Amino acid sequence: MNPLHVSAGIALCALATMASAAPLPAPQEAVAAQTTIASDVVVDDSFFYPGEALASNEMRISFMGSSFLPRIAQAANSVFVECGNGESFVFDCGSGVILKYVAMGVAYSRMTKIFLTHLHADHMSDLMFIYCFGPSVDRMTDQHVWGPTGPASNESVTAACDFIRAASKWHTESFSFLSTGLTNGQDAYNLVAHECPYELVDNLVYSNNGVRISHFPAVHDRDGAISFRLEWQGISMIFSGDSRPNYFMLKNAANLDVLVHELTLSPEVWATKNSGLHPGDPGYSNAVATAKMIQDCSHTPAQAFGYICNQLKLSNAAPRLAVATHFQNNDDTVGQVLTDIRSWYSGPVLLATDLIVLNISANKSVPIRQRRAVVSDVAWYTRSANYPPGEVAPPKYTNNMQQISAWLQQQIIPEQIYTNAPGP
Repeated sequence: MNPLHVSAGIALCALATMASAAPLPAPQEAVAAQTTIASDVVVDDSFFYPGEALASNEMRISFMGSSFLPRIAQAANSVFVECGNGESFVFDCGSGVILKYVAMGVAYSRMTKIFLTHLHADHMSDLMFIYCFGPSVDRMTDQHVWGPTGPASNESVTAACDFIRAASKWHTESFSFLSTGLTNGQDAYNLVAHECPYELVDNLVYSNNGVRISHFPAVHDRDGAISFRLEWQGISMIFSGDSRPNYFMLKNAANLDVLVHELTLSPEVWATKNSGLHPGDPGYSNAVATAKMIQDCSHTPAQAFGYICNQLKLSNAAPRLAVATHFQNNDDTVGQVLTDIRSWYSGPVLLATDLIVLNISANKSVPIRQRRAVVSDVAWYTRSANYPPGEVAPPKYTNNMQQISAWLQQQIIPEQIYTNAPGP
């Protein structure tokens, strides 16, 4: 096994003129990588290596998950946003993304602020893992989660966090013979929910150290989905989460540096890929109709993504870079996706896959830098936070055997029996 892995997938940053693409290495079968250079975006031939310093006037956006279908090349949805002032944010954390965060050297202490666009499992299921295992590495502070309210109080981010806390009780107790918090009252097993009323527009929910994060409604399946906008030092980005194309986006997405927006494959591709059926096969038309029904209440087709970007362009408010995510980025899917986008929009577009990294400078004369990460397939945890002993609170349990009953302890094979091996 090669311990260094170059992120697989397609990364297209296309010129309005659709200049010829120069291929990058594709480490996995049936996955292509093509790039061109736009005037405001540079696709760098070099790679991003975890641990690289971030300039004080830069923002870095790393794609940790770019699909709803978890797979080796693409985990479910998540982006990690770092600001040069030390602030960092997780936007959504679906199935499998923790693998990418570990591989990218992101410590748990840097994942304390998580923003959920909605409560589908492909956008939040790794929250439990992050919450449970953070204290065993380097997070000794509260875990904060921002997310939408729902149509009922038991369908909100608060209700979800309450459930995770309750469902994790056995885990959190089992680790509490170790210190999990600080003497100032913070504790890593405090799961703090911040509700974002889904019906509010341009609602500020985070303002600290020069960073502002607001939200506005998304249209996805049912009431209770939102999109987020982050601004810092004149750099701005939106993370749409899942949504039908909507006018809230057009109003809030003006003059962005980076628009990260969901996109879906056509119902015909969905039907064939998910069922193995092809035109003419029994059941194919029903599979297409089902896919269309799902998409019509939930997602943004590629043409609609292009339309949104073009409407912004017509208002002289197009993003410097538009990024399509949340779809299965294969060499046999991207051609039609890009064709559909280009039917409306000719500006710079990136079709995201996992471990694509963007650097955005506050200096607008500096192009956005796009690279792919090189990571280890066998990475260990990274620690970023270290606390003086006097700041660490004592553990809840004073003995690591305190929660194991005496009759179970009697069945443990004594260490001296197996450490005194007779030899070969």
